[in-house]
Amino acid sequence: MPNKGDHAILVIEDNPGDFALVEEFLLEQIEAPVISHAIDYKAARDILLAPNASFDIILLDLSLPDKTGLPLIQEIVEMSLNTPVIVLTGYADLTFGVKSLSLGVSDYILKDELTALSLYKSIVYSSERKRIILALETSEKRARSFAKQLNDALEEERARIAREIHDEFGQQLSGLKMSLSSLKKNPGVCSDVEPIIETIVSEVNTSIQSLRQIANELRPVLIDKLGLFAAIEWLVSEFERKTGIPSRIYVDIDQPVIDKIIEINIFRICQEALTNITKHAEATMVNIRIENKNGELLIRIIDNGKGIKPTLLHNQLSMGLLNMKERANLIGAELNISSPAEKGTIIELIVTINGKENLNSRRSLSNQDRG
Repeated sequence: MPNKGDHAILVIEDNPGDFALVEEFLLEQIEAPVISHAIDYKAARDILLAPNASFDIILLDLSLPDKTGLPLIQEIVEMSLNTPVIVLTGYADLTFGVKSLSLGVSDYILKDELTALSLYKSIVYSSERKRIILALETSEKRARSFAKQLNDALEEERARIAREIHDEFGQQLSGLKMSLSSLKKNPGVCSDVEPIIETIVSEVNTSIQSLRQIANELRPVLIDKLGLFAAIEWLVSEFERKTGIPSRIYVDIDQPVIDKIIEINIFRICQEALTNITKHAEATMVNIRIENKNGELLIRIIDNGKGIKPTLLHNQLSMGLLNMKERANLIGAELNISSPAEKGTIIELIVTINGKENLNSRRSLSNQDRG
């Protein structure tokens, strides 16, 4: 007894006999299928690109008069959008079948093994699999949207706290320093007290420097004043000063204007990478290279440390690596982390950018290698 439910099915098949057989199998298992037929790639393209075209499933023969094989699969899958594509073929090539599945095909069935039940099962399973995938993609998009909003709110809060630290605490400490200096100059102050005042002034100066450091780590003022590339140079300089690890940085002269949200995420990824090197790498040299190549910003951070074990490299619970990957996803960037033979680590960030406006007028630090 045919299964109830409407099914809009596009069969792309040039062989009349094979089409008749597929049509018979569909009518045997589905109560009222709406079957459309295309005899070649051009006809299929016209049907799929027509306004309001909508199908529940696409059955695709791989040998059409005007297109065959992988190019045919790629084109049909691209045009099908979210419609499952099931390949029907007479060629028993397992390698080709696996390759076609990697291109987005839902199933790969040999015509010699085709039955009404196997075809119906494939249609049902493919449709349900596609529904689950779309639901997961929707859920993932919502999660990423929430993560972006959370990340933006976090950066805004960091910026606010940094301003509060710099403006409020910084000014209070500067006022205290001025008061102590005035007290020291007061003729009524005993000479025995002057060394104590000088010590307190020195400690206040240290506190001011610490506050500035904390504020800069929360939200580097260089990002807002001089842009991303100067901020990264400052970050590398601070890394070298704190760790004593010789660090060389090259920044391409031709740099684009980048959205502020993208800038801060790139900066945080670089910051996290250098933090990981400090904690785990045991490196004696770090090289950072930033280049603008064909509309892509390429950032490579290389150290000569002990590297990362493969088990840790793919550990989804590694917060440092996860944080970098999530930030890369937020800005649509590609992040590649490798550790060849566990000898050092290479972190490569590729960011697609628009425009090539030169930022030389905004930058005050050197673009040349420094060691």
